[in-house]
Amino acid sequence: MYKILIILFSFSALAFIPDSFRMNYIQEFKSQVSQKNRRATGVFEYKYPSSLKVDQDQPEKLTYVSNSKTTWIFRAPLFDDEPAEVTVHKGQEASLSNFFDILKDGLKTNGNYSVVLTDAEALLTFNKSAAKSTGIKTAMLKFSNKKNLSFEGLSGIDISYLDGRMVELKLSNIATKVKFPKKHFVFDIPKGAKVLKQ
Repeated sequence: MYKILIILFSFSALAFIPDSFRMNYIQEFKSQVSQKNRRATGVFEYKYPSSLKVDQDQPEKLTYVSNSKTTWIFRAPLFDDEPAEVTVHKGQEASLSNFFDILKDGLKTNGNYSVVLTDAEALLTFNKSAAKSTGIKTAMLKFSNKKNLSFEGLSGIDISYLDGRMVELKLSNIATKVKFPKKHFVFDIPKGAKVLKQ
């Protein structure tokens, strides 16, 4: 019994990502087309494992919904006389849901990434396998207080992707243990939408 308690305590100390969360984000990145700095805002919602919903409200309305079987990307029409567009992928691509799944390994070097802690930051460098599943080379987790390196203490994440993209996420209003409806991570395609299957 004593050994079981030690194992459970060790696991909880390593675990970093909660089973579910909701948080606001501001995403800053450089456009690969115009090379200009761009900014997007919205909400992340996540449930372990591999379920992610992103509602972007700026600069354009976009909804991204993904689970272990299907990914949907919904784009609202720019004009009233145009149909909405939904891109449907079977399975999952390298995505933030995979990234959040892997963070279950905690803020210690493990089989997926190495960790370097400095004050209120944690630099994660992914190995070849983890980089392939997430599309991410490195991630710098930033905390609002160096004495609170918990998920709730996150203030931002700087992500370096394998394709050379650099994205800065500023995070706020983090809520954990969120209860989502049963089909929250399944997208209901609106009538009349243009559907693209890939």
